[in-house]
Amino acid sequence: MRGVSWRDDPRCPPFTALRLVRPRFCDLSGATRVGELIVAAAVAEAIAGVFEALYERGFPIASIARIEAYGGDDGASMAANNSSGFNFRVIDGTSALSMHALGLAVDINPLWNPWVRGDRIEPAAGARFVDRATAHPGMIKRPGPVTAAFDGIGWVWGGDWPDLQDYHHFATRR
Repeated sequence: MRGVSWRDDPRCPPFTALRLVRPRFCDLSGATRVGELIVAAAVAEAIAGVFEALYERGFPIASIARIEAYGGDDGASMAANNSSGFNFRVIDGTSALSMHALGLAVDINPLWNPWVRGDRIEPAAGARFVDRATAHPGMIKRPGPVTAAFDGIGWVWGGDWPDLQDYHHFATRR
């Protein structure tokens, strides 16, 4: 992680405040896989429980890999439909730290659940999944198993935000 997703910066959590979670998940074909993501130690058990609940429900996830597999590049991870957690970075277009920078946010299936603000869609290939009325395996909706699992631990969903929709994003309440 050093130099990729973790930085020697006083705002970056120390390694001791982070945990590796290895959740089981069902891929799109229904096969069982094991992924890796880093989150804050304080939420690791709850996040492991969320992913276990999704696994038990058979909710398909394309990939769960640490952001280092993408050189710490959030855009590349999203384009690959990778679900991820910790990445010391700012919110796109700002100087404010993302909740990902603290290990307090998780993105799930970002290609199938894109970030949308006006005409801007990230990742761009997610444009075909903007219409939430069209069902697709791995799509996050409310009500649904993913929103219910994160609601159960008190996290917020970016799909509920009024000024933009970040359909893949879940985070602790600030």
